[in-house]
Amino acid sequence: MLNRHQHRQEVLTFLQNRVSAHHWELTLPSSGRGHETYIAQANADTYFIKLGAQVSYYQVLASLDLSPAVLMTNYLADGVSILVQPFIKGKHPSWRDFHQYLEKIAAIINKVHHNPTIKKVLPVVPSEQYKDVGMAKLTCLRQKWVQYRSQMPEVADYVDATLAQLEQEVARFEGGGLIASHNDICNANWLISNEGKIYLVDLEAMARDDPAHDMGSLLWWYYPPELRQKFLQIAGYQYDEAFKKRMQVRMAMHCLDITLPRIQSFDSFEANKFLAWLTDYRAVIEGRENPRGYDD
Repeated sequence: MLNRHQHRQEVLTFLQNRVSAHHWELTLPSSGRGHETYIAQANADTYFIKLGAQVSYYQVLASLDLSPAVLMTNYLADGVSILVQPFIKGKHPSWRDFHQYLEKIAAIINKVHHNPTIKKVLPVVPSEQYKDVGMAKLTCLRQKWVQYRSQMPEVADYVDATLAQLEQEVARFEGGGLIASHNDICNANWLISNEGKIYLVDLEAMARDDPAHDMGSLLWWYYPPELRQKFLQIAGYQYDEAFKKRMQVRMAMHCLDITLPRIQSFDSFEANKFLAWLTDYRAVIEGRENPRGYDD
């Protein structure tokens, strides 16, 4: 079992030595279970502390004003990275916010996806073909599913059958050209500051990938069909049938993936909630829109 407070004392010592000798209070963020993270406060100073992050990802996006500034980085005694950022007061966007800020959000996606500096810091993959990267992601997804399949006998056959269906769809993907994909583009990983500045956060899943992964998630979750053409035009993509199909397939894979615990995270598998979590997966597989709709 991972310890969410494993490095707490070491973080306090780091802050006292590198920032100020004041008494620091560390609290856990209200959301987020991927890495060991803290909100650190001393007097009027408040910082966001993240351990085990891919520091170069944060540094590059911060340098482009797409993510909060990186104030300090280092490594703890066991080699785990420590990243210090300002604590941004704000909120995660609602559906209304996604619609109101459509142009800004689409422009951020354009910058992230197509900036060569961001892509350069991401690991190289064996192939730039959409089919190959899709198959690699599907293999990882199946490996995760196998670990929990026995706990969900009532839907095991359904998930197996739909994964086989997705494999057939991925095998038909054509073309290539991977981009710097965030790969976990939900509203929890966007931040709108109190001043109206929009940031993309939580960059651990970033990778060179098919743009259909990010686009499928954003559009299906937050934008009704009548807004998608405009969004994609700003983001730099053609809204053709091939792209629509890739978005559907990659979104289905993503929906199943996020119901299963992430490796080296504080996630846990909750079998009693898994059936409800499959709601989005079933809807995407069947070609339906977001069951919750597109209003707050």
